[in-house]
Amino acid sequence: MRRELRILGWTLALGGMWTGGSRVLEALPSMEAFRVTAVDVTGLKYVARDDVVGMLGLTPETSVWGDTDAWARRLEEHPMLEEVRVERRMPGTLVVHVTERRPVALVPTPTLEPVDAEGRRLPVDPAMHRLDLPVLLIDEAPARATRLLPSRARALAAEVGRLQEADTTFLQMVSEVAWRGPHTVVARWSDPEVDFLLEPGASARRVREGLAALKDALGREPRRTPKEIDLRYADQVVVRRTR
Repeated sequence: MRRELRILGWTLALGGMWTGGSRVLEALPSMEAFRVTAVDVTGLKYVARDDVVGMLGLTPETSVWGDTDAWARRLEEHPMLEEVRVERRMPGTLVVHVTERRPVALVPTPTLEPVDAEGRRLPVDPAMHRLDLPVLLIDEAPARATRLLPSRARALAAEVGRLQEADTTFLQMVSEVAWRGPHTVVARWSDPEVDFLLEPGASARRVREGLAALKDALGREPRRTPKEIDLRYADQVVVRRTR
């Protein structure tokens, strides 16, 4: 009941301000009742809340009637924040909704550094957050002055991100991902030690066919683990064993 009365009170007050003309509206940002007294942040996993609040640049005089788009643009400068939306909750709260960039792989630079599916290096400590991600084996080191990986490494990161969407269970078993030639992605398992050879853009169905072939091969000859599960050929799976 109190909540309904409070909402009704603010509705009547704001309605009166709108009908009172532009002078009342111009006075809103300077009114003490509308100064920011709290900030709620949703969607955080890797970024500290204090970092987000600090980037807003709030002062004791800041009003909730400030420019929410400007606050959002300021926060989007953070390398971990992909999307930001700022809303007002009367009388004095800002609600910040963020979407963080998601790590999909680790890149040796030379220390292991997380990257997202766009090949963007992310300021996340893998040890602190216990990131269990595959390592991208790239042939060109990223430049120190940019957070973006070289183009071929970015394409490989995109493949890992797509595989993560297609089959999370499969990718959890992958220890390393690399290019083999211009058009083959190698996803290497560590247990059992087997390489999956994929075309870029391989579907989830194709991945499941490879898993079924591996299971069948191990069932037939448990002591001879296949060396490669080749999924590059249409309508067939090639299982290669060590001699």
